Amino acid sequence: MDRSVQDSERTYWENRLGEDVPLNSVGYHGLSDAYVAWLYRLRARRFKRAVKPYVKPGMRVLDVGSGGGFYVGLWQALGVEAITATDLTQNALRAIARRFPAVQTREFDAGSAAVPDDLGLFDAISCMDVVHHLMEDEQYERAIVNCARLLRPGGVFVFTDNFLHGPAYRGPHSVSRPLIQIERLLRGAGFRIAERRPMFVLMNNPIDSQSNFFRLYWKGVSFLSENRILGAVFGALLYPIDSALTSILTEGPSTEICVAVRT
Repeated sequence: MDRSVQDSERTYWENRLGEDVPLNSVGYHGLSDAYVAWLYRLRARRFKRAVKPYVKPGMRVLDVGSGGGFYVGLWQALGVEAITATDLTQNALRAIARRFPAVQTREFDAGSAAVPDDLGLFDAISCMDVVHHLMEDEQYERAIVNCARLLRPGGVFVFTDNFLHGPAYRGPHSVSRPLIQIERLLRGAGFRIAERRPMFVLMNNPIDSQSNFFRLYWKGVSFLSENRILGAVFGALLYPIDSALTSILTEGPSTEICVAVRT
């Protein structure tokens, strides 16, 4: 990747995260903290359910794009001790070092052409809410290949994306890519998809839905959830419904979590 592009991305995220990097509110501009707290409660539930079958004693985990360290904390809650947290920004790495002093931290850009030789191999890699922020398709493919190189055979790659059933959607700072493209890249890097399930159904932007009702519904929820009190109310109401739906459904209109095994 061009050095100027990498520096531009680092500057963007440094400014967006700020010096006091939050633990769990990145990526939800406009929504109240009360509603975001319910979103992350569901994220934690879905993540633990997806990765728990792969947790084993003495495993090594790499968390890519750790931000404030939300998923680092979830790995620890599952009993994993050997965790390396990485991020593009120094602000995030300093925040993680404060919150999780036992966790190793490294600066790492998943979409870069070079992978640090001294990182070693891992049993699991989590890359949550990261890859869709890689604007160039070449970056995206490199990120998947890099994660494959850092995994032991049989290791798992856990990541989120929108897995669109239609054409790609490009925003100012993110790209939602087609499911067929992502599946092809995973196979090419030596991955087998073990599971892909919705992270949200009703609680987040239904970007993979063509339903006008869904879109109007989300506009209403997101607008009202800007208010702290209403956000808390909507979060409390929607959380149990989405918990049930994400446990039952295999396809969703919003963000999904994917577990891919390194063959």
